[in-house]
Amino acid sequence: MELGLTNTTLPGGITLIEVTGELDVYTAPLLRNRLTDAVNDGEHRLIVDLTGVEFLDSTGLGVLVGGLKRVRAHDGALVLVCSAERILKIFRVTGLTRVFQIEPDVVSARARCADRTASLARPEPDVESVGWHWVPGRIYLSEEQGHRDVQAAAERVLEAFGLEFGHAFTPEIGSWFGEFLIRLKNSGALPTKEEQFLKLSRALELRVLDRQQAEVDAAQGAAVAGLIQSLKDTPRAVVQIGSVLLVKVDEVIVVRNLTQVELAHWERNPALFRDPAAALLELQQATSDDAAALHPDKSHERTASPHRTA
Repeated sequence: MELGLTNTTLPGGITLIEVTGELDVYTAPLLRNRLTDAVNDGEHRLIVDLTGVEFLDSTGLGVLVGGLKRVRAHDGALVLVCSAERILKIFRVTGLTRVFQIEPDVVSARARCADRTASLARPEPDVESVGWHWVPGRIYLSEEQGHRDVQAAAERVLEAFGLEFGHAFTPEIGSWFGEFLIRLKNSGALPTKEEQFLKLSRALELRVLDRQQAEVDAAQGAAVAGLIQSLKDTPRAVVQIGSVLLVKVDEVIVVRNLTQVELAHWERNPALFRDPAAALLELQQATSDDAAALHPDKSHERTASPHRTA
């Protein structure tokens, strides 16, 4: 879905930016440019109306945080309008309700934006205390039995790679589906979470292939082995740790470190996280596309090569 952006000048030097559609890695740059242009044009009291937003990811949150920092540099204000619980929940669990002024309608937002004292009372966005930079985690198991072992194994993987669960949503029972927000334990430390996800993806691939893991830290290798072992009695599973995706269908396991574009696609199609068979097809197709891009002259000869557990 495309992103809709509409600017309206309100009395009192306030600019209203109405946002509609999906605010994610594909579309967030459009809002970033709109906010940057507004600030450069001397518009430092902004209302961003999210009433029409149907989806919001961490990239969109980052753009909003960036916009807030820009107007604060000019002693301005950025007030959000949002009443949808699915969007408000994202701001609450990431701690951003402590940073943003969020109102249920434009009338309330205008009054808040005009109150210079109130706008200055909010703390500056701080990378350590708010979670706009947190990333998603999910575990789907076709059977509820054993979910505690799998979750515990996933937590050990996070620990081994310098990560942790920042928030856990209430799981859904029947099959078992849990959603989490994941963060670096020390956000200022190296390696970055992107580098850690790359290492995690490689460690999982090597373990699935049952190859020597000399390049993998011993603790990380043990944690990854434990996660795969915890899934042995689960026929079908999807485990997401940030950009790293592991899908199991019967004896077949596929691992992939998703690109930002691929991750946005999965976030836009959340049913994939609950359908291991469909998820497996997606990953196999992505693997096949990679091979075709690398060897276009041999693309007709290549198919995805899933790994089978012993």
